[in-house]
Amino acid sequence: MLHTGLQMVTRGRGLHNRYRNQPGHTRMRPLKKYYQQPLRPVEPAYDRKLTFDKLTDVYNSGTAHEEDQPCHLQILQPAICHTRCTEEYGNPCQFFCPADVYEMAESASGRHLQVNFSNCVHCKTCDIMDPYEIINWVTPEGGGGPGYELL
Repeated sequence: MLHTGLQMVTRGRGLHNRYRNQPGHTRMRPLKKYYQQPLRPVEPAYDRKLTFDKLTDVYNSGTAHEEDQPCHLQILQPAICHTRCTEEYGNPCQFFCPADVYEMAESASGRHLQVNFSNCVHCKTCDIMDPYEIINWVTPEGGGGPGYELL
């Protein structure tokens, strides 16, 4: 608390220089740096008392959006998701999003990125952690989003 008070008086300096701030994706490293073999999917276990799956958490947040509004999460270069991002990072958007918005879905033409924007809880994690900075988060229409009534 003393350090926080000093930072308020010294405009962020405190006892030493300001803390460095950088985007989250700059700390992300390619999979090849950590793993030599392909990754196996891990199926997490939930007890539904203390731990919950992502979609249950979205339901508990009271998230609601207008059904006819345009998607507020724009993928600027979708081809990167299917090729480079899959090879280099293993599509991290499907893991760092706390609301299961991004999903690599199977189709007849192969895997493609499916954006379930109605689950979005407006945390902007995708805007911060996307390694290629191709996810453009814009303010949604109609004031929808999480309500947090059920928490």
